[in-house]
Amino acid sequence: MLRLTRIEEGACYVTDSAKLYIAWSMLLNSSKLFWGCEIIRNLDDAKSLSDQAFGGKYEKFPDLWELLKNFESPVLDAVRIVICFENYFKAKLLLGGYVIHQMDLGICRQHYTQFITGNARKMLLQKISPILINDVMQAEKPIDADTKPLLTLTKQTLGIGTLMGQPKYQEVYLRDQTSEDQEIFPILERLNGTRNSLHFLNVEYIASGGLSINSFVVLRDYVTQHIDTLANKIEDESKWELEIGKSEIEHLLDIELGES
Repeated sequence: MLRLTRIEEGACYVTDSAKLYIAWSMLLNSSKLFWGCEIIRNLDDAKSLSDQAFGGKYEKFPDLWELLKNFESPVLDAVRIVICFENYFKAKLLLGGYVIHQMDLGICRQHYTQFITGNARKMLLQKISPILINDVMQAEKPIDADTKPLLTLTKQTLGIGTLMGQPKYQEVYLRDQTSEDQEIFPILERLNGTRNSLHFLNVEYIASGGLSINSFVVLRDYVTQHIDTLANKIEDESKWELEIGKSEIEHLLDIELGES
């Protein structure tokens, strides 16, 4: 069950302005996480040295090694980048009118079978395809959509595996983008899968076929062109609606604090 009057639960579905404000805030947080990464702050130097070293100037390898080994926490950088895109994907889903919370399999199997799929009818449709919040609202037919909890949704948000790995989810993020932007998905999958490697982001890792410096350039370009651009566009074009959304969220927070 998901309460719509709780900031940490379903407040993002209460009104369009609250949804916009929360999605915009998620975009800002995504940007802050990404640009705070040490590998990103030093990416121009890393790319220059990498291009030279792997381009035949082998004497540059010690310089590249020295740069990479001085990164304090490359694993933390990997985590920050993955979370950055996780937040971005959720923001895009919200802006598209989709839910970002996991559905309750038991409740859906018993009462809302339109959200169940698979040969044995044991899998949530949400696992492979995003679900519109309007479809959830219509299915549950809440008397007061502003306050009535949604039984089909849980407090847990969608995991990175679903957000990143399913083609129908990717279609939502890539609307109005080019086919080249699809490059981010294999990079993010690799990043998410190898971030716990003991040799992550060192010369041996890169030379052995791990993520290249150019992979981070692709991610940086994407953040600049899409995440930051979208956040700025929302701020420029929807200032009034953002103010309304902020006020609505603050009002819900006041109510929540008053009840505690």
